[in-house]
Amino acid sequence: MSNAPSFFMRLRSLALIPLLALVAVFAQAENLTENDVNQLVRDYILEHPEIVMEAISILQAREQAAQQASESEKLAAASEQLINATNDPVGGNPEGSITLVEFFDYNCGYCKRASETVKALTEANPDLRVVYKEWPILSETSVTAARVSLAISELYPDQYQAYHDALLARPGSLRQDSEIWQVVDSLGLDRAELEDETKADWVQQTLASNQALAQQLKITGTPTFVVGTDILRGAYPQADIQSAIDANQ
Repeated sequence: MSNAPSFFMRLRSLALIPLLALVAVFAQAENLTENDVNQLVRDYILEHPEIVMEAISILQAREQAAQQASESEKLAAASEQLINATNDPVGGNPEGSITLVEFFDYNCGYCKRASETVKALTEANPDLRVVYKEWPILSETSVTAARVSLAISELYPDQYQAYHDALLARPGSLRQDSEIWQVVDSLGLDRAELEDETKADWVQQTLASNQALAQQLKITGTPTFVVGTDILRGAYPQADIQSAIDANQ
């Protein structure tokens, strides 16, 4: 609501600048008073209300273009951190020429749904590289799951995808850390070694870096996908993400 006055002020300016310029000419010619001018403007709008909708459409188009330009600048500045950060797990084709970045949380129900979409996209696009941005924002178990995930990616990279898929396939939220370690055990991994690695400085630094990057790009929820110059906020259908991939190849 706080933005409403400024919006309508800009709208009024946009809609009435040509009209007021014309009225000003008449005002000078006929010595109209301010009340006369205001009445002329009011009468004109009442007779031609379509100019308000035209003005709204123009204003929205301009603001959308400005927002897209701003996002593109931020994405360009963050490109290297998005697609080539040292400790991010990578799925799909690691040598692929097109990169899809996903910010996600293991306790996010929409991320669980999007997991199947990402699988389908990697199957449909052999040249697709997927960067998983561990961004635990929902609970303490999210943090534990992300720490273990990064540790597995470092120590057992061949098992990362299996761990990732297994956690996202679990129904509901992770209530206890023990549920996470059950998945680790099922994969036959060394729990003690992984526990030590989760405490390493680089793990915390990676999570902090992902948090800062999300703030920089004004990402506020999971899942969020980034491909090229597009940011897709939410569990988009496969066709929509595919369109973004195609547009950025």
